[in-house]
Amino acid sequence: MRFGIFSQTPGYEGSSVARRHWETVEEVVLGEELGFETAWLAESVFYPTRPMSNPLMVAIAAAQKTERIRFGTLAAQAPLHHPFHMATQAATCDILTNGRLDLCLGGRWGAPAGVPLGNPSEVLGQESRDRVAEAIELIKLAWTEEAVNFQGEYWSAENLAVLPKPVQQPHVPVQLAANSNDTFPYAAKLGLGVIGTHLSQPDFRLVDRLAEFEASKIPDAPNPQNAYVMVSLFVAETREEAHRLTNQNWLESDLQDGLALMKRMGVDPSRTDFATGAVGWQTWNFERAKEVCIYDDVSGCIERLQELQERMPTMYECILEFNRRARIPSERVQESMRLFAEKVMPALEAVSSAR
Repeated sequence: MRFGIFSQTPGYEGSSVARRHWETVEEVVLGEELGFETAWLAESVFYPTRPMSNPLMVAIAAAQKTERIRFGTLAAQAPLHHPFHMATQAATCDILTNGRLDLCLGGRWGAPAGVPLGNPSEVLGQESRDRVAEAIELIKLAWTEEAVNFQGEYWSAENLAVLPKPVQQPHVPVQLAANSNDTFPYAAKLGLGVIGTHLSQPDFRLVDRLAEFEASKIPDAPNPQNAYVMVSLFVAETREEAHRLTNQNWLESDLQDGLALMKRMGVDPSRTDFATGAVGWQTWNFERAKEVCIYDDVSGCIERLQELQERMPTMYECILEFNRRARIPSERVQESMRLFAEKVMPALEAVSSAR
């Protein structure tokens, strides 16, 4: 069972935005030492509590201190970038990480974050998907063609040399971040990988989503079509200690803040695909969070992850977010990462080897 780590670089009391960026780099360096496979980094432009707006640059910084661990965006916001800008920035990152980048794209056209950048505020769901598909096609052409000739509905190019090209061949692996049900088969039909999350699709629903993804894959697709699952997890020596620390990330005041944020974003948390999470997770109390997330001692984490592995055998990698709202100091997060690597990982490897 492969494991990655995920960070959004939010700040916590006693730290600063600048310091949190360096703490993220430190956690990535530790992740490589402990045997984690991938470090996934968010892009959250104009999001007050998540100030990482350039995950590719953070990946480049961390790459100078690491040799093996891969880097991924989770997710690069496609509507905030022209496809050629996304292609060249990702290619540059792939060069400076020595071919260790995965590009996971997310976001929707019409979302508030795109309006200050000149995007329209009213975009229907089908148009947003059409834009995503066209952007991905253009990004791949920029990576693989000496000169791009393209005439689409939203973008065009004539004999345009787009440089640099990425190190990886045929190109950087591409995934889609999936919250809603239909994004899973949609990603598969585009020949992409997919990343789902427990916060929008608890495991009993993710089982169906991953099955739909597998059934919709393109035969012999050149892009790796792997399925990843992100889980909010924290392991401590005792369950009580795990709950004491993670409770900081689920305060009663967060409920009202979450509702206010959804109102500003124009998102209805009751819509079917998001009824159990996505932005809806922001309205959970701690009791609800404990049901969905994995906040436990070593044996409890092993048990929950074994269940996850058994129910989702096609899951390529489990991505762990140790600090959902990042109110836990980095030092305690790193302690949890070490405990996970020392006691949880070996137990899961032993179970897998015995099968």
